Amino acid sequence: MKKLLPLLLVLCLLAGCSSSGSSSSSSSSGPARLSFAGATDFSAIQALDGQTVTITGYMATLSPLNGEYIYLMNLPYQSCPFCVPNTTQLSNTMAVYAKKGASFEYTDQAIRVTGKMEVSDTTDDFGYVYNYRIVDATSQVIDLGELTGEYRLWYSIAEDGLVADINTMFDYLYFLCQWTEYTSYFEDDEGVRTDYYLFPGDVEMYLQDTGPYGYAAFREESYFPSLVARIRSISATELEDLVGIVEMAQAAEQYALSELENEQYTYDEQQDKYILAHDQELYKRFEEPWLLFSQWLARWEM
Repeated sequence: MKKLLPLLLVLCLLAGCSSSGSSSSSSSSGPARLSFAGATDFSAIQALDGQTVTITGYMATLSPLNGEYIYLMNLPYQSCPFCVPNTTQLSNTMAVYAKKGASFEYTDQAIRVTGKMEVSDTTDDFGYVYNYRIVDATSQVIDLGELTGEYRLWYSIAEDGLVADINTMFDYLYFLCQWTEYTSYFEDDEGVRTDYYLFPGDVEMYLQDTGPYGYAAFREESYFPSLVARIRSISATELEDLVGIVEMAQAAEQYALSELENEQYTYDEQQDKYILAHDQELYKRFEEPWLLFSQWLARWEM
């Protein structure tokens, strides 16, 4: 992997503060309250290291069978946590670990988690990486009557599966904008594996592949318009900011495809890989809508 989104972005996605803009709210008699949006720098999280915190969200269905830990998201019905494209860095997701000897039992209802903030670099059993987590945690199902007025709209978005599909769209966009950083491999008759960076022909193959690892479905003319139609079917007026993000992503896709068609790349014999002629511009065109989507996703609070 060539690039990671700025650490500041990741921190904004993973945990945060109250809507007033502070990193947390607490009193001497209760835990610090976190949200999925609001943290602006790592120092806000570091300041909570070792303190008791609480946050409300939903369990992703992926977790160890023994319930040792869960991935908490602000979106229900997700099978896997979200990641920054082409990485295993958690995005809009918080890892929560149960007390020693205890475990979490899965529920699709909203829960309130309370535990201790622990700042540490972690790679878990699923290969996901994060630089802080909640440990020694307990959870309780909460009354939906406590949720904000936007909850019904958010629930409709979750039921549609739209957010997960847009997240997948950004995986596709990252591939188009940074395909020179992807690798593939082949094995000879003796089973010896050789890894190599993608060639332009490999990219074309992936774009035409109708299988589970191909991008043919994303190349249909109806792909982006269908996403916009789904957004507006949920609300004709309240989600136009998300429509704008999808349209920005489509414009970035068209630019990346034009760069590929016009062979805006060169071959570096020493590195045995291709170099994009407008690498920084391509990454910028991916990053701008991704940052906006990340911020949009994190703002939904219960």
